[in-house]
Amino acid sequence: MTAERLLDTVWRVGGAGLTDDLDCHCYLIFDGRTGLLVDTGAGRAADRWLAAVAQVCDPAALAGVLVTHYHADHAGGAGTAAAAGLTVLGSRDTAAALRVADEDVTSLAVARAAGVYPPDYRLRATAAEAVAPGRLPVGGLDLEVVDAPGHCDGHLVLVLRTAGRTVLFSGDCLFAGGRVSVQAIHDCRLDRYAATVIDLADRNVDVLLPGHGEPVLDGAGADVERAAASFRRLVPPPNLLS
Repeated sequence: MTAERLLDTVWRVGGAGLTDDLDCHCYLIFDGRTGLLVDTGAGRAADRWLAAVAQVCDPAALAGVLVTHYHADHAGGAGTAAAAGLTVLGSRDTAAALRVADEDVTSLAVARAAGVYPPDYRLRATAAEAVAPGRLPVGGLDLEVVDAPGHCDGHLVLVLRTAGRTVLFSGDCLFAGGRVSVQAIHDCRLDRYAATVIDLADRNVDVLLPGHGEPVLDGAGADVERAAASFRRLVPPPNLLS
């Protein structure tokens, strides 16, 4: 695939229909000197998104890849990223699950049994480092890691402030139209989801780059507020999954 430029410093380098149908959107942040990848897809086509990264920059110039959460469509390519020399970063929960390829904690076992993944699909044990919420030092980029549990335990989102705009890499937390992703899995927790989204609504988001579906490149605060307003009424927002 060809890297798709979304913003001055952001490209989409992977995703369903681009690399592999199991992949989430994978994003590259690069300011001309250094940068960061966000999510790794399921891993079956990780070489394709790595090739797309190489169209923009030398992967060796990157600080690593942040995995927003441990579900296989976001984390399955982490092993390939590590083999390519990239440092794999995630929450404490994500890093721990990836190190041992825990298919129960990550809900891969139940997702595979439900037909979401092929019978032969497996998670690959990968060295990963836990990253704390707060500012993420990557060159001169203004990046903040934010705890965002709800869709699953250990979910993180990434905030980039650039050119006077706030960009939210939301993983599976929020999507265009103010939708969310609620699943019947052991660690999808609506009370935590509500607190996460209501907090994000206070961040004046301009651009929403979700793990699936269309990006929102302008006025994304309205999408975030729509979801938050629903949660404030104690009603889950519309679900991306049907």
